[in-house]
Amino acid sequence: MQSKTKFLKQKGQSLVLSLILMSFAAMTVLYSYNTAQLNIKSTKLQHTADNTAYSIATIAVRDFNFKAYTNRASVANQVAVAQMVGLSSWFNMTDRFTQNACSALCWVPYLGQVINAIRSGVGYANQVVQPFTEIMITAENSILGILRVSQSAIHYASAVSSFTTAQQIVKANDNKAELSLVQNAQLINDIRNVWFTFQKQHNRNLQNRYNTQFTDFKAVIMDSRDPFSEQRSYKLSSIWSKTLWPLRWKTLKTGGSELVSNRNDAESWTSMDTIGFHLSKYRCSWSGCRWRGYKETPIGWGATRSDDRANINRLRSSSLWGRSRGINKKSSRLAAYNQEESGNYSGVQSFYGLSNSASKKNHTDNIVVVVSKEQKDVRTTSSVDLAENTIDPATTEKLLGDRLSNISASQAYYSRPSDLWARSDSKYEYGNLYNPFWQARLTDTTNSERAIALALTRVL
Repeated sequence: MQSKTKFLKQKGQSLVLSLILMSFAAMTVLYSYNTAQLNIKSTKLQHTADNTAYSIATIAVRDFNFKAYTNRASVANQVAVAQMVGLSSWFNMTDRFTQNACSALCWVPYLGQVINAIRSGVGYANQVVQPFTEIMITAENSILGILRVSQSAIHYASAVSSFTTAQQIVKANDNKAELSLVQNAQLINDIRNVWFTFQKQHNRNLQNRYNTQFTDFKAVIMDSRDPFSEQRSYKLSSIWSKTLWPLRWKTLKTGGSELVSNRNDAESWTSMDTIGFHLSKYRCSWSGCRWRGYKETPIGWGATRSDDRANINRLRSSSLWGRSRGINKKSSRLAAYNQEESGNYSGVQSFYGLSNSASKKNHTDNIVVVVSKEQKDVRTTSSVDLAENTIDPATTEKLLGDRLSNISASQAYYSRPSDLWARSDSKYEYGNLYNPFWQARLTDTTNSERAIALALTRVL
């Protein structure tokens, strides 16, 4: 016979077990809440850090591009000075040519009257042109000074404002976040590197074998001259250059504008224009019959300098001013002897360019930003008063330095768009401050940068 107890129902309370299960459920919910809050706040803080880093790089890019534009403007205004000096010497040459022509031919009936009228017109035009070129050279020199001052003003303003602007961006994205000075020791050093190491202000006092940027800048100016300023040398055709045996002659026009250095003084723009009549005769001698060398007769000359530092008489190179010294030697001596001074030119102004350490680089070093906020502002359960701290899951989620921190890095980089402004020589172009092709980008942080940020956060 089976026992009756086998069929009896079990009786008792499950409250204790239920409480334990509910506690685990509550803890799971709280942990999930904390994890979600940390993820959300960390993502938002990372966006803030990215925006801040990118903004600082954008400030650097605008500074670089502004300097590139103003450097190009400086080159253009230097060429304008060359044009004005050239215009002055060309009109002086033309005025002298018409005077010489009138001295030789004004006695001829009818023809003399025409030549005399031309001489008067050219003389009047020259009287107008000379004051005009003087005013323009002085004005261009003032513009060059303004460009130099504007570069320095933007340079220091952008360097100083980069950190304060970064703080404003952080607050605009998250008013509880901050840009701690302790955590951003790298950022302060990166700003110094971008504005005071990666680029430098170059002037003639730094012109030596270790710093050739000022010499290169003068070379850029010379290479940028227009055809009129660079070389206006040619042979006059028609009756001016003929062969009528036993005579042959040619009339050669030479000229150009040159930027010359004056030892330790500022540079000067100089210009010379000459016209020489070269006559050769066919003669026979004991050595045979042949055309004998050309003999030059000066018929027009003019020379102008932009200031009193240069002396054209002392510049003997045959390659200057369209090879005037080598082609029209006599005319060049007369031009140099009668040189005129026009305007008030101060030389090539100082300018900002990349430093030697940035040679052949296309980007700056990383600009590292650390944005953080206090743990109490993260709104986890640690900010809620619970019955017992021992049951607060946030106590096991204590953040380093009692704050949530995120790191981001950016760079200013140079990239010439080959589809829009391709180089004619198809060569690769490194970063420079002559073309405004600088852009901003976010980059990955390095292990050392993260380690430094971690160490600085521990100090807090």
